Amino acid sequence: MGGRDRLVHWLDRERDRQLEFLRAFTRIDTCNPPGDTTEAADLFRRFLDDEGIGHRTEAPQAANPNLISSFAGAKDGHHLVLNGHLDVFPVGDASRWSRLPLSGDIVDGRVHGRGTVDMKCGTTALLFVHAYLHRLRAELRGRVTLTVVSDEETGGRWGSDWLVKNCAAEVLGDCVLNTEPSGVQTVRFGEKSIYWLRFRIAVPGGHSAYPHTSPSANKIAASLIKDLEAIEGLAPEEPEVVRRTLDRPDVQTAIDRSLGAGAAGVVRRVSVNIGVMQGGVKINMLPAECVLDVDFRLPVGLSRARLLKAVQAIVARHPAVTCEELLAGGPEANHSDPTHEMVGHLVRNAAGRLGYEPKPIVSLGGTDTRFWRVAGVPAFVYGCSPAGMGGIDESVSIEEFHHVLRVHALSAWDYLTGVR
Repeated sequence: MGGRDRLVHWLDRERDRQLEFLRAFTRIDTCNPPGDTTEAADLFRRFLDDEGIGHRTEAPQAANPNLISSFAGAKDGHHLVLNGHLDVFPVGDASRWSRLPLSGDIVDGRVHGRGTVDMKCGTTALLFVHAYLHRLRAELRGRVTLTVVSDEETGGRWGSDWLVKNCAAEVLGDCVLNTEPSGVQTVRFGEKSIYWLRFRIAVPGGHSAYPHTSPSANKIAASLIKDLEAIEGLAPEEPEVVRRTLDRPDVQTAIDRSLGAGAAGVVRRVSVNIGVMQGGVKINMLPAECVLDVDFRLPVGLSRARLLKAVQAIVARHPAVTCEELLAGGPEANHSDPTHEMVGHLVRNAAGRLGYEPKPIVSLGGTDTRFWRVAGVPAFVYGCSPAGMGGIDESVSIEEFHHVLRVHALSAWDYLTGVR
């Protein structure tokens, strides 16, 4: 039996083991905040130890360990990096869930629990891909590195960003595969920039019966929000390869089908979300302060500097408003070549099971792949449906979980053995 046949054999024979690991991972609380992933990291270490695969830990923050596991094939070749994260969104109000938020229950062909979609199923898939490739290392050309990180949900400062900056020789590689939820109908070759700003409105305030004595911070905030929404009209200057790809009708259809009607338009424009609004103390008082935390998502071809210039022009019209950047220094919107060899592997292997070819798109949401792209390394995302991620009763399709694992395993094999 050849190497690829053995790989397919393990993918099929070990489905129960793959699923049970995902369920065990789901039952571990890695909600961020607070973001303690030490127990989950131990689960991954035990798996790697059982498989006889070397690994080490980088923990710039003790409660946020990052695992690096790397091995070489028998011959020189590509260096492939696999990247997934341990931390997940908070549960929120657990009383609104139909079952325990960390249950790992199987119901109607789905594993239920916070983070199953984003991205415990995807990180589990990459762990098994790494293990299967390690078993076949005598037939591989190049090197495989698995990076399992913490802190993704709060910006990656102590996770992937830290690894790329401090362990570059080990983790940069020639190509990165990531399994963030993306929808099996699409392969993501780029993503928007995440740009967070905090606006503070400060006025004297006073008694609401005397509105002539002070402006209302909340009313100023309402006017500011309306002005900020106009930023959605800024047009990006798309690189030609991105424009040609996103102009394709089949790509636009795939975006809308996988992400919801209208998503194809959102991919190419700025989105403005007023994520947090805090103002006022009492109903009969003029609010003296209001704070807005605003999430801007910038499309490929629209720089952070250009957006900031537009914001500053708006703030200048509101003397009571000041602005500060959160997550300062984040990457620009970025992309890799949608015709890269790895895209071909992912599309071909996915189509073999789906019966149709996934389309290359730019992601609405952010992933850790941005840190590699900024460093000049091509990076691509293929994962399960994003439906329900971060929501009440989050759950992932078991069929999609096994599909994503299979596509990544076979695509990695093809990349590391020279299949064209």
